[in-house]
Amino acid sequence: MNWEAMQGFGALVGMVTAAFVIWERFYRYEPAAFIVAQPLIPGGRQKGAYLRVINRSERPIIVSWPNGIQDNAMRIALSHSTRSIVVSLLEGETALAIDGEKDFLFPILKPPNWGSISDDNTIDITIHWRFVQPQLWKRDREIKVSITKRSWNVIVDEIEDEE
Repeated sequence: MNWEAMQGFGALVGMVTAAFVIWERFYRYEPAAFIVAQPLIPGGRQKGAYLRVINRSERPIIVSWPNGIQDNAMRIALSHSTRSIVVSLLEGETALAIDGEKDFLFPILKPPNWGSISDDNTIDITIHWRFVQPQLWKRDREIKVSITKRSWNVIVDEIEDEE
């Protein structure tokens, strides 16, 4: 091999190493957030939609989301309690810490304009997260979670009434 080929190979290895370090620092431990359905009561037939947030890191994270009523935006409650549901209606923000390598299920509430949303439209919410003790990136990061009305109805076994 000649010297130019060795330099090219070294540059390629350097770029791959840099890409791995950037991925590892910024994206490896990013939490996952998606919508699942589970029975509202253990063993029950009626299902509810939940936002499942998985902390892939061994460090705790803080997740937060906006509260308040907005069209085409789902609301997140901490639990099925009346207080949690009322808090999700009021303007403001809710935050919760999730321990390392744990996951949490948050009940999701339908938007106020649910009846006027077509089956192919999406409803969404943006959650923010950050490490409790950040090492490098100190600002909140975002995860946008969305689902179509048709998919929501399928996962929770809801059938729209014919009008």
